[in-house]
Amino acid sequence: MLRAHSGALVAAAALIAAGCATLDTRTPVPDAAMAGRAQPFNLSGIRAWGDEAPADIAAAMRSRAPHMPRLAQSAARTQPVVDILALSGGGTDGAFGAGLLTGWSQRGDRPEFEVVTGVSAGAITAPFAFLGRRYDEKLREIWTRYGTNELIVAKIVPGLLGGPALADSGPLRQLIARYIDRQMLAEIASEYRKGRLLLIGTTNLDAQRSVVWNMGEIAASGHPQALDLFRRVILASASVPGALPPVNISVTVDGRSYEEMHVDGGTTREVFVTPVDVPFEAFDRFYESAPKRRLYIIKNGKYGPEYKPVRERALPIAARAIETLITSQHRNDIYRIYRMAKDSGADFNLAFVPQSFEAKPNEAFDARYQTALFNESLRLARSGRAWVGIPPDIAPKPGKGGR
Repeated sequence: MLRAHSGALVAAAALIAAGCATLDTRTPVPDAAMAGRAQPFNLSGIRAWGDEAPADIAAAMRSRAPHMPRLAQSAARTQPVVDILALSGGGTDGAFGAGLLTGWSQRGDRPEFEVVTGVSAGAITAPFAFLGRRYDEKLREIWTRYGTNELIVAKIVPGLLGGPALADSGPLRQLIARYIDRQMLAEIASEYRKGRLLLIGTTNLDAQRSVVWNMGEIAASGHPQALDLFRRVILASASVPGALPPVNISVTVDGRSYEEMHVDGGTTREVFVTPVDVPFEAFDRFYESAPKRRLYIIKNGKYGPEYKPVRERALPIAARAIETLITSQHRNDIYRIYRMAKDSGADFNLAFVPQSFEAKPNEAFDARYQTALFNESLRLARSGRAWVGIPPDIAPKPGKGGR
């Protein structure tokens, strides 16, 4: 969730911690084959590899999203309309998505999304976006009230000497617990039973693979630790490696217990739109007729590069390189979704922080900056000018015609 502001810290950790070691107290899953069978609490249907393309999509969805077939039964229109919202990572720029959703509600034409996905900062926003406009005020609170000291505790020296991170995410964990309670879990479970999906992305660092969590299935499971797992998945998705500690998730394989290490979902994918890695048409069988899909992608950050002279020193160079890598990956993910939309005839809508927005954060989580960004996106959404139908870097040049 820290993103740009964590670049220098992560670079420092990489350079210094290579010569340090600490005792690893967790018991990781021994190999890749077992990792594929591991499940938290022996629950089925709560997650899938995000990079997996199953041969039998129907069987895969029955096992990983048991309520998905209900979508076909609930479609009353001649052609079902499926609205999909994808919320990206972006650290402190997560305030952009929160403000845009709030302004969209005030404009009066915000749809009820059948699928909501979130990664990193977007993972924190996603449950509130899933439950709709009645949670807008809580989104405002989360993204405008809290500063760095209320979300993380710096532990730079222990981190550089071999600890798991350069900051403690304990306050962020408490914030997630404050806003995501049993009542919210029950509401998410109720919406899931209607056929709606809330999906969160993390990265299994041991496996080097993205994981898509079916949060509705966790909420509806009735397991006594479901709320704790729900919160841990969101925290994991927002935990930038090196800057914040990874989140260990207990799993069982062949009757034995292990711990997986999960970190920021943006490590593998900054934004995603489907529960498994297949074209949209593969999901058509879950409807009475092929649906019309409308995609809404919220990029929590600016789309284009930003010029900033770099000091000729190792840490600033490494930090800037990490920022550039994240920006490039983000744009690649968006382009991939755009091509998926065009190939299937889906509507593609993209919103991002305007290049003209000049405010800069003074710390990792700057409440003043986030409030300004929230208000900017609120204004954009109210005006109806927040969305573009094609990524800016592939837009046709003036006078060259459309695509």
